[in-house]
Amino acid sequence: MASGAAVAVGARPVRITKRRMSLSPRAKRMFREASGRVLGTESGLEEILRLRIALTLLASIFGVIVVASSPTALNVVLALTVMAMAWQIPLIIARRREERRRKEFEIELVNALGEIVMGVEAGLTLESVLANYSERHQTSLGSEFRYVIERIRLGVPRVEAMRDFEERTPVTSVQLFVAAVNQNHRLGTPLATVLRQQAAAARRRRRQLVEENSNKLALKMVFPTIFCILPVLLIVIVGPAVIRLIQTLPS
Repeated sequence: MASGAAVAVGARPVRITKRRMSLSPRAKRMFREASGRVLGTESGLEEILRLRIALTLLASIFGVIVVASSPTALNVVLALTVMAMAWQIPLIIARRREERRRKEFEIELVNALGEIVMGVEAGLTLESVLANYSERHQTSLGSEFRYVIERIRLGVPRVEAMRDFEERTPVTSVQLFVAAVNQNHRLGTPLATVLRQQAAAARRRRRQLVEENSNKLALKMVFPTIFCILPVLLIVIVGPAVIRLIQTLPS
């Protein structure tokens, strides 16, 4: 129970408190697995819970109206299905948001590695380069770099801050970047050389991913071609011939 204001009722003060919405440990774990560590904060979980309750109430009202208007087995199944979908939609939205955030990281970090390499080769420290990048770019990656720099300035070791950065966004490009930084910190290897090779590998991996997605377009076009475009073409091309054939046939 959060603290609130005290109001006097008669001779007895009554304390008005604001109740916080809470989730069960199982629900918190489920939502955090879907939302990740960045979006799955306490405020984010409360937002998801409010959305889930609101959608479920709306679906329940819809189900009651449908069943009351026509109490059939089909309408009961429809109402229960809509309620189940409303209960799961916030979880699906949270998972989609986290997937979109991770894809943005994959794309942006590949482009950011070039700036980081140039800054390190110019003689700046990694912390200075990341701080400059976070000041110039108001993006998800920039905010993560800002969080890492703030933790390092508070006295957290660089290895631990980078490990936390990897756990917050467990994508391939981030894992390779953190591994290169930790290797430089532990063995003293040239950081710019490792990051340059990593940037080249990341650009090659992204090019392969684009080529793979483009190769899938032909397979994805089979369904709309066969079931949407081909019937219309048959109607336009063969239809007049069929009509003329029917007209010329003796009745």
